[in-house]
Amino acid sequence: MQALGRSGHNLGAFTSSSSILYATSTKTNAHTHRYRTDVLRLLRNYMNLAQNSMTFRAPTTAAAAKATATAPREREHTKTFTVQTTRRVIHGFAGRSYSRYSASTIMTSYCKELSLKDYDIIGFDLDGTLLRYNLTNMSALIYDVLKRYLVDNKGYSEQLLKLPMDLDFLQKGLFLDGPRGNILKLSSEAQILRATHGTRLLTDEEIVAIYGPERQWAITTSFYKDPLSTWNGAASEQMRSLLDYFDTPSALVFAQAVDLVDKESESPPQEYEVWRDLQAGLMHIFSRDHFSNDISLYFKGMRADPQKYVLCTDSSVMDWLSALRKSGKKLFLLTGSNIDFANLTATQALGKDWQEYFDFVVTYAKKPGFFTIQRPFLQVDVRELKELANTELPQDAGILKPGELYSQGNWHQLHKALARLLNKEPAQARALYFGDNIIQDVYTPVRHRDFDAVAIAEELLMEEKNYPYFAELDSQLWGSYFAIGCQPTLWSNFISSFAQICVPSMQEVAQTAPAQRIVCTNPYGFSPRLPKELEMTHPTSCWEGGTGSGI
Repeated sequence: MQALGRSGHNLGAFTSSSSILYATSTKTNAHTHRYRTDVLRLLRNYMNLAQNSMTFRAPTTAAAAKATATAPREREHTKTFTVQTTRRVIHGFAGRSYSRYSASTIMTSYCKELSLKDYDIIGFDLDGTLLRYNLTNMSALIYDVLKRYLVDNKGYSEQLLKLPMDLDFLQKGLFLDGPRGNILKLSSEAQILRATHGTRLLTDEEIVAIYGPERQWAITTSFYKDPLSTWNGAASEQMRSLLDYFDTPSALVFAQAVDLVDKESESPPQEYEVWRDLQAGLMHIFSRDHFSNDISLYFKGMRADPQKYVLCTDSSVMDWLSALRKSGKKLFLLTGSNIDFANLTATQALGKDWQEYFDFVVTYAKKPGFFTIQRPFLQVDVRELKELANTELPQDAGILKPGELYSQGNWHQLHKALARLLNKEPAQARALYFGDNIIQDVYTPVRHRDFDAVAIAEELLMEEKNYPYFAELDSQLWGSYFAIGCQPTLWSNFISSFAQICVPSMQEVAQTAPAQRIVCTNPYGFSPRLPKELEMTHPTSCWEGGTGSGI
């Protein structure tokens, strides 16, 4: 999407694959082999030890009872698809490419550790990372605004407006199959675990009849192999991956609209147009051109009452950011939000002086393309809170000035500017990035830029007694975000393979001083503990973390 008030992940975030190849060719593999030999030998030892010591014991009575207990809605799907469960505890070495192993992730007793002192540069996403949203109010706002758009602009029946918001249908990480009107939940190897047509849960027989005995759709399989290959072009017109909480309400709107189309048609259409209409709606409500003119009912609601939607970030996080800078680290904020929207939400969450916590602030970054192509930086009018047209800056590290606000840009140039502040060469300036979008903030910088990332998954907070958004995240229809039965999901796979660690919030990380380590109790990097849904499973863990060099 070329004009968003915040990032739109399937809509023009970056350009062609040739551009990606050009940008990523700047990676250096100078010490790849030095790490690889020792590390693979180490991991092979761990794999052998794991196979010997982590035997596939029968679960305890209590654990077995917990694993077999199902909610009424889940019992409707008693024949949930299962794959062979006697897989290796740590696997995936053969046939996979590896980036360099990070010295800051230490596989000790099958556990990952993150040492903050090993990094010179630390970056942060804004939405869902440094600030969190009231998911009850935010989900309802987006849901209502999207339905209104379809009725007012695309001719859908007003019956759509009367349908209730079924919170149990919401979940991050689902996939829309636009042409068929289906919604999919994928396993760690892209097999369809559950699916609906509209809001109706499909049986196993129906899933096999539609997608074949392998229970796979070619487009989502391509996403699993290389998410960026499906970001633009024909694939993005057929499939949408719902990667954050701005996306999740659109699944229910899509499903209910499909139900209405089926109800009003004599026979199901050969190809549904709902996704194209919904895509237009997402572009409309999130367009940065609509932030201040009341055209977007979403932005109108946000501007009228930001405290209704944006939570105040705990002061411990701001204190931690200050401590990081005092320890000599260089900090940057990188957000897909346009400057006006970012200022609204950051002011509400972090305070009016939010910019002072960072050496550089980059808005409207158009991730994941920020990490993969050489897009120029543009200047920002701080008073008017807008990007200045025709102010593209040369590709020179010295052009970027600390304390300034910028728009768009690229990691290659920002990394050089940050390294310059440290009086280091970029190859020696190790970088770490925190973010909640597993593809934009974790997979892409690690796989395509070889620096490290920490995943934020608010779903981990559901194990806390007083978590207020349980209804929005705990779906009995779709099952856990992390696993269904003994099957880890696609997102557990991506997290364990690409994130240094995965934490529930920045407040959790802020308990760790800059010189301390965060130690996980499991080999997959979940902290402070492994999600209970994964206790009976073995997520894929073919670690592909970088060195943090960011080059």
